[in-house]
Amino acid sequence: MKTNTTIDAPQLSNLLRVGLLAFTVLCTNSASAEDAVKRAEVPTIKVGDRWKYEQADRRTGVKDSKFDWRITAVTASQIEGTENEGTLLMTPDLSIMESSTSVVSGEVKTLSFPLEVGKKWAYKASFANKVTGSKGRWELKATVVAFEKVKVPAGEFDAFKVEYKGFWNSDTTHSNGRLVLANWYAPATRSLVKTEYDDGYNNWVRQLVEFQLQP
Repeated sequence: MKTNTTIDAPQLSNLLRVGLLAFTVLCTNSASAEDAVKRAEVPTIKVGDRWKYEQADRRTGVKDSKFDWRITAVTASQIEGTENEGTLLMTPDLSIMESSTSVVSGEVKTLSFPLEVGKKWAYKASFANKVTGSKGRWELKATVVAFEKVKVPAGEFDAFKVEYKGFWNSDTTHSNGRLVLANWYAPATRSLVKTEYDDGYNNWVRQLVEFQLQP
């Protein structure tokens, strides 16, 4: 026995209204989730966090340096740790102020949180090499150009790509030149996962090979 079911105009209108509301909520939630992913706030670095990097010459592919970062203290003004048993000091937004090989001062602004595609900033900094004794200055303009997947030895991560263009000046040799740099910051690792550097003399890539984060 067939049962004919009919929907009158008010019922149809109500069903359409409910369907439209559900669709709107779904789209809004999806957009909110996507926006949250594409915006990175300053990470919460914790004592015990650790990252290991390898650096290689981009022209030859030869691996020439390894870096082991371990966080030992976190305050409101800085992050303290060790790099290969030497000193590691960073600002809360992960800009290096001192490493085992160098000291950086001035407008140290490698990253500027929150990160989102299209954001721009500029900074000037001075540096001193602990090993060679050389000193110099950087002047750079940074732009967050993409939110993309990047594959490194530690894995594949969603990361913000930041490009830097500018100049360097050596106070020791009185020489200067252009500087092109790119960093990939991955929220999942609370750190940079890849860096490409080219100042006309040094041309290298540094990649994350291992990390351990405290819960």
